[in-house]
Amino acid sequence: MNTDTMQALFDAIPESAVLLDKAGRIIDWNQGATSLFGYYKKEVLGKSLNLIYQQNHPFPKIIQETLPQQKKWMAETRYIRKNGIKGLCKTWASLISPSPQHKAAAIITHHDILTYKTTETDLHNNIKKLNHLLQEQLESYYAANNLLLKSLHTVENAEKTLYENKLLFDLLVENTTDVISRHAPDGTYLYASPSAKTLLGYKPEELLNCNLYKFIHYDDIKKLRKTFNQRKDHSNHQIIAYRLRRKEGDYRWFESNIRTLYDEKTKTIREIQAASRDVTDRILDKKARLRGQQLAHVSRLSSLEEMASGMAHEISQPLAAIINYTQGCVRYLQNKQHDPVQLIEIMKKAVIQAQRAGEVIHRLKNFFCKGQLLKTPCKINSLIRETVTLIRNDLNTSKTKIEFGLSKNVQMISADKIQLQQVLLNLIQNAMDAMQEIDSKLRKIHIQTKTLDANSIEITVHDTGPGFSKDMIHKVFEPFFTTKAHGRGMGLAICRSIIEAHGGQFIINPNTNNHSWIRFILPIN
Repeated sequence: MNTDTMQALFDAIPESAVLLDKAGRIIDWNQGATSLFGYYKKEVLGKSLNLIYQQNHPFPKIIQETLPQQKKWMAETRYIRKNGIKGLCKTWASLISPSPQHKAAAIITHHDILTYKTTETDLHNNIKKLNHLLQEQLESYYAANNLLLKSLHTVENAEKTLYENKLLFDLLVENTTDVISRHAPDGTYLYASPSAKTLLGYKPEELLNCNLYKFIHYDDIKKLRKTFNQRKDHSNHQIIAYRLRRKEGDYRWFESNIRTLYDEKTKTIREIQAASRDVTDRILDKKARLRGQQLAHVSRLSSLEEMASGMAHEISQPLAAIINYTQGCVRYLQNKQHDPVQLIEIMKKAVIQAQRAGEVIHRLKNFFCKGQLLKTPCKINSLIRETVTLIRNDLNTSKTKIEFGLSKNVQMISADKIQLQQVLLNLIQNAMDAMQEIDSKLRKIHIQTKTLDANSIEITVHDTGPGFSKDMIHKVFEPFFTTKAHGRGMGLAICRSIIEAHGGQFIINPNTNNHSWIRFILPIN
C-alpha cells in the first residue's frame, strides 16, 4: 500500500486521529481531529499533543515503555477546544511501525464521550432516584401488605366466628319447637324454619313466596295487619296471638314475637321477623274454662225464675223476724222502764235470724259459681239423638218435626257432652222459637252430620224459619243481643265459645234463597 493510499485512509477516519513521533510531537492531524478540537492541521504540526488536554500526559514515555508491553493504551481525558469549551473524550494510543517514508511512532484516536457521560450520569441519578422511590414504594408495599395480612386475619376470624354462629343458629333453628320465619312487608314468606312441618303441616319450601294472610283466620287478619304495619316510632317488638290454618284445614292458636326491621334511609319496613309457637292448648283450656264457667253460670241463671219464690220465702222469714225483734227493742227503749236482760235476749234472737238469712244467701251464691270443662270420648250421632229425646215434649208441644241426616261413618270425638248438649239444645230451642209464626205443618228442623276430612267432622242444623239476615250476622254473637222479647242474648255467643273451646269453628249462613243454616266443625282428636 503506497503513501497516498495510507494518507487517504487516515484522512477518511471519521473520528479524531493524530499521528505522533517518538517524542510525542504531532506529525499528522485528520479532519476528525479538527472537528473535535477546532484546530487546523497547520496549527498543531510539530507541537505536543498536550496542547489539547487540560493536563499533561507523558506520551514519549507511553510510546517507548507502555505501548510495547500493552500494545494499546486507553484513558479518559479532558480536553479544551480552541474556543475554550471543555469536553471529555476516550483516548486510545497504538504503536505504528516506523518506515523510511513516515516517522510516525503512534496513532492517537479520540472519541467524544461527554454526551454519553452526561447521559450516563443522568441515568445513574435517575436510577438512584428510582431506587429511592422503589425503596419507598417497597416500604409502603410492606406496610400495606402487613396491614392486608392483619385485615385478612381479622376477616378470617370474623368469617370463622360468623360461620360458627351460623352453625349454632342453624342448630338452634333446626331443633327449636317454635317456627322461625321472615316475611316481606306484605306478609310473603321469605324463610321458614323446619319446625313449620311439625306445627303447620307445611314443609318450609312450600311456604316460600306464599302470603301469611292466606292462612290467618278472617277474624284475626285486621289485628295482624295492624301489627305488621306498625310505624317506626312505636316499639319494633310486638307479641300477638292469632289463629292460623294448618295444612290439614284445622285452625290452631299461635303466639308470635314479631320484630320489624326498617330501612334507615326511607324509614319504610324492610322485613318482618317472627318467632311463633303453638299455644292452642293454653288458650283453649283458658277459654274452655271461662266459657264452661259462663255456661254453667247462665244455666244457673236460667233456673233463677223457678227458684225465686222459694228463695224469697226463705229470706223473707228471717228478715221479718229481725224487723219484729228490732222494733220490739225500740219500743222497750222508748219506755223509760225497761229490762236490759230482756233486751239482750231479743237482740240475740235477731242475730240468730240474721245468721239464718246469711246462710240462705251463701247457698244462693254457691249455686251461681262457675264450673269447668270436662272432655270424654263420645259419638256425636248418639249425643244428638239423646239431646232430641230430652226436648221431645217441647217439640211435640210446638208441633215441630225433627229430621236426621246422620252419617254412619262419623268418627268418635273427644268433647264435653254436657256442653255440646247445651249447644244443641240452644240451637233446637232457637229454631222452635223462630218457627212459631209459620204454619205448623211447615215446621221442620234438619240435623246433619258428616266427616269433613281426616281430622274433623261437621254438624249442620237448619230449619224452615226466617233465618238470619246479613245485617244480623255480625250482631248475634254480641253479648245480650237478642231478637226475643224475653231473651238473655247469650245463647249463640256461648255456643260459639263452647265450640271454639273444643278447637272447632261455629258458622252461621245468612238467609239466601230461603236457605239458612248453622254449622259447627269439631276436630276428631
